[in-house]
Amino acid sequence: MKALPQVSKEIHELIAKKKASGNEENSKSNVYLKLSVPKRPVLRHQMFMWYSPAVIMNVVKASQRQQKKGGSVGAPPGGYTACFENKNSDRGVRVLFDVVLMSDVGQEDELQNKIIKKEHLTPLETNFQAGIQSANTILNEMKYMEQREARMRHTAESTNAKIRLFSYVSVVVLLGVTWLQRTYLRNYFTKKKLM
Repeated sequence: MKALPQVSKEIHELIAKKKASGNEENSKSNVYLKLSVPKRPVLRHQMFMWYSPAVIMNVVKASQRQQKKGGSVGAPPGGYTACFENKNSDRGVRVLFDVVLMSDVGQEDELQNKIIKKEHLTPLETNFQAGIQSANTILNEMKYMEQREARMRHTAESTNAKIRLFSYVSVVVLLGVTWLQRTYLRNYFTKKKLM
């Protein structure tokens, strides 16, 4: 909160006037802020008051709590979405929007725990080696399938060649048998003097 910019004196005066009027309905703006993570429920849904700053803190922690309830853990895939919704049908409004991101400065102990050490690398290295072995296994299976496909293609081509040769021989044999039958019948009818 120390890093937040100061609100101008004019806005402070307008806030004081609104509070002095005592009418709370007058101070509601009917402008809402929806803060959410894409494809997840809304984190915050808050109405603005006229000339009053709205400070939203601990967004990351709220998102992490929501993820734990949903069973998923990790950073949001698409970041955060801020949507301003104006429910005033008769007029438009202007929203001054300022984002202050707080970092992990001052949390050296947590950062020290997050530094990767030599003992953390061994499981990573073993997982990496297992990944390489899996990739090699897949490559060997692909080569085997390629050789098998080439062998099957050779067998199919050889079978097709044999079938083609058999069909040619069958045609030649049929023509030969036809010629022999014709010759035999011609000689037979000639001998019997029917022709």
